[in-house]
Amino acid sequence: MQQTYCLSKHVEMGITPAQLAARYWGYAAQCLIVAQRQDNAGDKLALVNMAQAWVNLAEQTEKNEPAFVSHETPAPEPEQPKDLC
Repeated sequence: MQQTYCLSKHVEMGITPAQLAARYWGYAAQCLIVAQRQDNAGDKLALVNMAQAWVNLAEQTEKNEPAFVSHETPAPEPEQPKDLC
């Protein structure tokens, strides 16, 4: 089953797409560091696969960043004087 990812939730929390991608790259690096310390080949493979998933998410976030549009409520227009005639 494919999951839908909602970038706007992170932006609402004050995290930019670039910051989010940087976090994902960091998670991937951490997985690889831990994988290097593993003696069990299965554990090592699982961590490398997890790192690849983080890389994929980071790349997708970077790819989608230019298309991201921040939605802000526009300022109200000043009220125009009404013509009494």
